[in-house]
Amino acid sequence: MLSANSDASQRSRGSSKKNFLTLISKGPSLSYYEIGPDQLAAMEKFAMTNNDPIVMVNLMKVREHAEYGPDSLADPCSGSEAMDRYRHGSAEVRKQSGAKIVWRGEPTLLPIAPKDEEWNSVVLVSYPNTAAYLKMRSTPEYQAARLHRQAGLDDSRLLMCIPDIE
Repeated sequence: MLSANSDASQRSRGSSKKNFLTLISKGPSLSYYEIGPDQLAAMEKFAMTNNDPIVMVNLMKVREHAEYGPDSLADPCSGSEAMDRYRHGSAEVRKQSGAKIVWRGEPTLLPIAPKDEEWNSVVLVSYPNTAAYLKMRSTPEYQAARLHRQAGLDDSRLLMCIPDIE
């Protein structure tokens, strides 16, 4: 895993659950691995007036050990294995939505970033439009796979981008 500052990274791991910021200021129940209700509403509103293709840029920090809830029937595994379960479980519904993985890799340096920021996976996924992403996200298949993403991630960012090429 790439870290701009390994010592700070080690100190922050123990308190990472306490320090999670929310995507919206409504309390600690939403962390940076979920789309908050305000952001979801903004995406739905955007989808009503925009049919352009989008690319979702995923910055992910994967946990060493997946953290499934106490009621989960999932077998214990590493965070990477949980992310593999997510990818396999959501592959067909992503394909049906027209999604395509544009690029996937591991960051090697963070020349412009806070010293304690760390990511170990970056994935760019294109969708025909925002509505296609939202439809995919709402399917039972995707929702079932999503629990593995939640268990496998310690932190993430999701940036929805539209083309800027004329």
